[in-house]
Amino acid sequence: MKSALDDGARPELVDSASPSVASGMDRTLKTPGTRPYTLTVTCDTDGIEELTLTLSRGEQEQAYGIECGDPQADQFNFPAGVPFTAQIDPVEDGIGLIFWRLDTITRMRWRAATTTSTAARTEGTQSVG
Repeated sequence: MKSALDDGARPELVDSASPSVASGMDRTLKTPGTRPYTLTVTCDTDGIEELTLTLSRGEQEQAYGIECGDPQADQFNFPAGVPFTAQIDPVEDGIGLIFWRLDTITRMRWRAATTTSTAARTEGTQSVG
């Protein structure tokens, strides 16, 4: 057996909330330091199939469809630096919740007993700059 040095990314919670669909989401999130950030968003609603998440940072703005009830949350990656805004318009008389969390990525080092190869799952993950 050969030991290998492995760098693994570990999420560290920065902020999270679960507002109602009727109130929507309008948050400016800070991304200080040098570590990258991941925003994870999903929704669980009654009768609403998709919500539109609009992300803006500086001069850039992009809208994304968030499927409600999807078993895997959508993830958006941000480099550290300028704050960004995440917005989902309120749905009048909407029933359900929006779940979101902002994590920063920490690096931990440990020794593995064996060398293994892993592939990162990228489906549903998007980088926003």
